[in-house]
Amino acid sequence: MDISLILLFVAAPIGAFDVIYFHLWKFRLFERPESVKEETTHILRGYLVPVATGILLLGRPEGLWFWLVFALFALDGLNSFLDVIFEPGSRAPRVVPPTELAVHFLGISLLTAAWTSFVLSGWEMRLNESELGAHTGSILPDSFFQFGFIGLAGAMALATFEALLFLRALRQRSRATS
Repeated sequence: MDISLILLFVAAPIGAFDVIYFHLWKFRLFERPESVKEETTHILRGYLVPVATGILLLGRPEGLWFWLVFALFALDGLNSFLDVIFEPGSRAPRVVPPTELAVHFLGISLLTAAWTSFVLSGWEMRLNESELGAHTGSILPDSFFQFGFIGLAGAMALATFEALLFLRALRQRSRATS
């Protein structure tokens, strides 16, 4: 599970950059009626990945916990697939800039690697009794787990901030058409 956590924490600042720079600042996607589907996928990812990461920080998922994390990764994979489909229409008449595509490629690659590492390292525990086992034999220092939860709080705050901007814009558009 260590490799999965390391990959997730490498992906985290890349995702934060994507949200802060491209989604919120440069394109203000939360305000664009054309971007509702894309914004929905971004906000969903903003919660799926931190929840999966938080479970991994708490312990080694066994039994149903393994399948819950597996499902969170799978949902994020489907969500990423839909995001790619929605993105061109969301940005019309402009195009998605190559630098943003590169950021997405890097982020999705890291999340796929984290999911693969999770499955490979935890597959034998999938049928165990359900528990979050101790991080025995971890190569990561205890401080990694402590700082990890601080990072998760930041990720959840960013997702909530984006969601609130999006909901405010939806409400404003709704009032304007009433």
